[in-house]
Amino acid sequence: MDKTRKFYITTPIYYVNARPHIGHTYTTVVCDTIARRQRMMGFDIRFLTGTDEHGQKIERSAEAAGCTPKAFVDTIAAEFRRLWDRMAISYDDFIRTTEPRHVRGVQAMFTRLEERGYIYKGSYSGQYCIYDELYVDATEPGSPCPVCGRPTETVHEENYFFKLSAMEDRLLKLYLDDPEFIRPETRRNEVIAFVRGGSAICQSAELPSSGAFLCPTIPSMSSTSGSMP
Repeated sequence: MDKTRKFYITTPIYYVNARPHIGHTYTTVVCDTIARRQRMMGFDIRFLTGTDEHGQKIERSAEAAGCTPKAFVDTIAAEFRRLWDRMAISYDDFIRTTEPRHVRGVQAMFTRLEERGYIYKGSYSGQYCIYDELYVDATEPGSPCPVCGRPTETVHEENYFFKLSAMEDRLLKLYLDDPEFIRPETRRNEVIAFVRGGSAICQSAELPSSGAFLCPTIPSMSSTSGSMP
């Protein structure tokens, strides 16, 4: 193995609002196939998979199952891991977003971004699909989600935002100087259009089911409600 030839690949970090299904299996097998090929070619591989254990739909699924969110995600995350082990998926690491090591990493990154002025507190409102965790470009309450067709909910809340506009020039230069950085071209064009739009990215800093802030410095952040820069 050539340690200078590194290759990193990750599956989606799967939501644990329900048991694993064929879609999870498909993406995991695809990643496993790529990882095995790269190992055979002599690359130093880092293959990650895991579970994303936050969000309203997970909280609601736990309530419907009659258990706490923690007990619910523990059960479902274990099912994912058992399935990948049974299928001999060659992952190097399985990360759960509720693990202390992940929380520490989030705290460290959040603090660094806050110190550099890249995170600010703001508010937003709109029609939101709980199932797809997607804001919908609609104004009428209950408008259907364009992805799943279910009725959306009207949401208004405060949250923390990453100031993507501060990175716009550097990111666009990277994408233009290295066209192969994002592939395929259709996705590259989508990313470029998004960055040029001067958007901000919503950054959840709270565990919905526990109310515990992930970042101890959050209370010191100043509030600036309104439009996003």
